[in-house]
Amino acid sequence: MKKFWFFVFPLGFTLVELLVVISIVGILSAVGLASYINFSRNQLVAQAARKIAQDLRLAQSLASNNQKPETCSSTLVSYTFSINQTLKKYFIYANCGGDPIEVKTDSVPTVLSLGGTTLVKFKVLRQGVETTGGDSIFVTGFSGSRSKEIKINAGAITIKGE
Repeated sequence: MKKFWFFVFPLGFTLVELLVVISIVGILSAVGLASYINFSRNQLVAQAARKIAQDLRLAQSLASNNQKPETCSSTLVSYTFSINQTLKKYFIYANCGGDPIEVKTDSVPTVLSLGGTTLVKFKVLRQGVETTGGDSIFVTGFSGSRSKEIKINAGAITIKGE
């Protein structure tokens, strides 16, 4: 009688193979998570800088077009973009000769801080721009590791690096 030898192939994985695969997946997940967190932080700072630049352009546009708020009874002089660094807020005011009229208020996320110039005044009908404390606004976050600079130069509002 002839004997047949069959090779039996194992069905499944060994413990060592499973540990290697789990280790590789863990390392790739850690690298991916770190990259995602870094990306999210950069985007938060960039988004806040874009929002501030957009509101600066709003104040500039309102002043250029000499658009008075309804509550402004005298001659419009300028629009002021004011930053309160402690409260992490900024304000847009219409200056109509008397008390300033608040047009817009907004804030930045609590993990971010604002620095640089604290006051930007856009005079009506493109008669000029005045800044107090320099010509840049800095949006900084995460212990200073992320930062964007909004530059105000002769009426042009740009975000450095974009």
